[in-house]
Amino acid sequence: MSETKRSSILRETAYLSIFSVALQGMGLLLNIFLTRRLGAASVGALTLMGSFYGLAAVLSGGSGFIATSRFLSEELGCGGNPKRVFQYAAGFCLTLSSSFAVVLCFLAPKIAAMIPQTGANAVTIRLLSVSLPVSAWTACLKGRCYAYQKAILPAVSECIEFLLRAGVMAFYTVFLIPVGKAAILTAFAVSSLAGQGIAALFLMLIPLPNKDNCNICTIRLPQFLRFILPIMGNACLVAILSSTNDALVPLTLLQFGDSTDRALAQFGEFEAIIIPALFFPSVVQCCMSGLMVPELSRARAGQNESEIRRMTERVLEQTVAFSIFVSAFLVQFGKQLGVLLGGDAFTGRILQFMAPVVPFIYIEIILEGVLRGLGKQNFSSLNYLAEYIVRISVLLICVPMFGFYGIVASYMACNLTGNSVRLYFVLRVTGLKPDWKRILLRPAFILLVSWELSVLSLLLTRFLHLHTVVNMILFTALCGTMYLFGLRVLDRIPDHRKQTAVQSDI
Repeated sequence: MSETKRSSILRETAYLSIFSVALQGMGLLLNIFLTRRLGAASVGALTLMGSFYGLAAVLSGGSGFIATSRFLSEELGCGGNPKRVFQYAAGFCLTLSSSFAVVLCFLAPKIAAMIPQTGANAVTIRLLSVSLPVSAWTACLKGRCYAYQKAILPAVSECIEFLLRAGVMAFYTVFLIPVGKAAILTAFAVSSLAGQGIAALFLMLIPLPNKDNCNICTIRLPQFLRFILPIMGNACLVAILSSTNDALVPLTLLQFGDSTDRALAQFGEFEAIIIPALFFPSVVQCCMSGLMVPELSRARAGQNESEIRRMTERVLEQTVAFSIFVSAFLVQFGKQLGVLLGGDAFTGRILQFMAPVVPFIYIEIILEGVLRGLGKQNFSSLNYLAEYIVRISVLLICVPMFGFYGIVASYMACNLTGNSVRLYFVLRVTGLKPDWKRILLRPAFILLVSWELSVLSLLLTRFLHLHTVVNMILFTALCGTMYLFGLRVLDRIPDHRKQTAVQSDI
């Protein structure tokens, strides 16, 4: 990879990370606000409805973002006609989503009756169905921006979308829902439609550079449809299994003996506080994963295997180093963090309990980007199927026996098994033989030393009786600085293994 391209990727990753941190931070604050205003049970019902809406968006949208970003990147790499490919992707997704929306409008009363635990009605379903074509069009526009290496534009659109959506939800929550003039799921439907609409409008108004190299398209419409089906199948399979799992959580909690309100409250607390807290630090990995898809697609089109291996090993090394730091932070401050986020001591214990699975979660984000960039959606579909079979099986067995801890057990089991298989497959496909001493042992040792030095340093501040938040910030800043400095120092040490690999490529 040239220095110019590497610096461009790092710059875009930094920009996207800033937007993503702000977006996820605001999302977490919105969840806390809704939980305190409406109660955890209402947030649980809202989360469950959001899961079904996400399923409908994936089934109707044809995975427009992934398909558009990948196929446009390959067309640009081959010097073809990316405009024609975008027409294929947008036309397919809009046709599918519009047809799906019409069917949903007719079946709205029956669908609302099938999911009574969410409190949805026919009006809510119809409002959400109208937003499906808008969502599919927005996804295609975002994918086009990534293909043209303008990833900052989708990030800005997502922030604008969130601000409008959160503003509508807050207005309903403060002024309309308490006095009975609107239901919470109606607010969800209206806010989703408004957010998707403003995002689509923003992306349509931003012109992209003309990088068309010729008028000859390297892919025909029948070929495109044949290629997009595995991508769509993978996304639909994941969405169906995820929605099935979400629907089973309250039902299995009821089998444990909880009431409906308590079951929805626990589900809402898990989805609105615990999961966002675990995923919040992963914004860098999410940005890198999205940027890797077009880069790997270009390298794959050019049959540059050494470039694929270098990119994969580098992001794997960075992800492991970052994720073990996050795991250590959750072990140390999980209880305090759970209380600060609006939960209780139980929420904090769950965060501590799930800390060891964080590296697997973050590695999954990166590996899925590698798989999409290499066009390995078939394996991804099979792996997700096996992963969710494990998750749902553990859920059905453990939740009726152990309650909320069964949810945690199912989440940990599927992540440990699925991501171990995913890592093995990526290493086999790319031919990468990673240096595990450099990737795993080195950051673990530096983190241990940094952690112990930070503990000893902050013993001097105990007599000041600092607030918990101040103590967390000081400790994280001190340990993080020493950890990053240690990694940078060792990174400058010549790696004879990499030098040998470069010479062999030459």
